[in-house]
Amino acid sequence: MSHQTSKDFLKLLKNPDFIDGIYNYCDSWCERCGFTEKCMNFAMRKYKTPDYDDPGDSLSDVFRQTTDLIKQVIEDKGLNREEVVNQADAQPPTRDPHQEADKHRNVINAREYTRLYGSFLREEQGFMKGKGVEFQNELNKGALSVEEAEEALSQIEDAFEVINWYQSLIYIKIRNACQLFFEENLSDFMTDFYNGKAKLTLISIDRSIAAWLVLQVHFPEKVNKITEILLQLEKLRQYIEKDFPNARKFVRPGFDK
Repeated sequence: MSHQTSKDFLKLLKNPDFIDGIYNYCDSWCERCGFTEKCMNFAMRKYKTPDYDDPGDSLSDVFRQTTDLIKQVIEDKGLNREEVVNQADAQPPTRDPHQEADKHRNVINAREYTRLYGSFLREEQGFMKGKGVEFQNELNKGALSVEEAEEALSQIEDAFEVINWYQSLIYIKIRNACQLFFEENLSDFMTDFYNGKAKLTLISIDRSIAAWLVLQVHFPEKVNKITEILLQLEKLRQYIEKDFPNARKFVRPGFDK
């Protein structure tokens, strides 16, 4: 059994090298992030007990110690759990932010992008294999060098990785921003929070558009379908910029300063 306590866990969370809140506005793509050593969330994912190598056991300890930490914070504030729960339930919202978010044009258009993405993959199964055959034929004819083929394949692979990574993130983050938008009596912090989520969505769209353009260059025969997807992303981007006018201005901790 682990000998680490909630105090050990609290010490981990108080690492002065962490950038406060950086994980709130990231794309969770840790493999491509240059700030992992300054991220509390990343440290928590790596958090392991000295006695066990089983990640399930480590995760259980993290949950247990997080619960202990929350209890400690509540007690430090002179409250008890019942009071905290009663405060949360004291003023029920007059409208359901979840339902309102689901009806918002940004969420609807993000869902449509997800549908177009899925449709493209289903209808175009095997086209990557076809591109490989095309490159091989050009290599055999001497019309393409090995280096050129490797560079083109690298660009295509990277574009697909970007598109695949961000396609679900776009929907999740803009829905989160819209849900918060409909919450009542938001603090300044929470207003900044949803602007940060909207900015992360916009960045995800920017990168996705760039990746789809790469595919459009390498697969000109797919121009009509890719153009439809690009138009959908551009429409969503313009809607978000209009509905969240302060999103682009939001300064994400670590990333933007």
